[in-house]
Amino acid sequence: MRTRIRIGAALLGIAWLATAQAEDRNPLNATAIVDLGGFFTSTDIRVRLDGEAGAGDSVDFDDTFGLDDYSSFRLDGQWRIKGKHSIRGTYFQNNRSASNELDRDIDFGDETYPLGVTTTAHWKLRVMQVSYEYTFSRHDNYELAAGIGVHLLDAELGLDATVTGGGGSASRELSQKGTTDAPLPVLGLRGAWRLPHDFYVMAQAQFFYVDIDNYRGGLSDLKANIVWQATPHFGVGLGYNDFRFRFNVDKRAFDGRLRWNYGGAMAFASFLF
Repeated sequence: MRTRIRIGAALLGIAWLATAQAEDRNPLNATAIVDLGGFFTSTDIRVRLDGEAGAGDSVDFDDTFGLDDYSSFRLDGQWRIKGKHSIRGTYFQNNRSASNELDRDIDFGDETYPLGVTTTAHWKLRVMQVSYEYTFSRHDNYELAAGIGVHLLDAELGLDATVTGGGGSASRELSQKGTTDAPLPVLGLRGAWRLPHDFYVMAQAQFFYVDIDNYRGGLSDLKANIVWQATPHFGVGLGYNDFRFRFNVDKRAFDGRLRWNYGGAMAFASFLF
């Protein structure tokens, strides 16, 4: 009990010191910003998983299996290291599955999923992005920055089904999956502007294209937010994020093509330190 009281007192003391030393915090001068909230997205996932016999069929996961829109926890942050230098990051994840009766044969990996069989699609997704930024223009009411970073899309997509045997033959389990988790570099621009009545607008764009070794394709990541700074250390915001990822991959864990688009609204609380 005493330990809890001491920890609580220490946290209150840290909060009081932060407030006392930095009453004028806002998104343009805060040392650290942490945005916590929900991400409400719709997706377009198309996957082709090749097998040893050749190219597989392109599968639209959303249309074929009726994967609904979803919401997930999301974390965004910024840390101003010193002067014009800062680090930014994003993290969220989502795992989903859905089942449906196939209206056609599907070649996926080394298996053929026949017409009429009930098949379950599953996907596990984790997105992490970290970038370094240099603020090349800063004034009282706006700042502009350029950055370079790494975008990690850790994805696993698969199909499972049970084919009932006929003529006395045993049932057969079908299961195929592909995984990819390559870190991809990104280049980007970001801007933030102060509006009247303690409102702030932020916009960010990141892009990447590669055609080397086992990868060929690119991604774009566009984001815009508006934040109302209710107090020097707390704000609430709304935003929208549009992400597009298209790659041909030639690896043992995933040999084929992955196209994944998502877009959706964000609602979050913003904490400034």
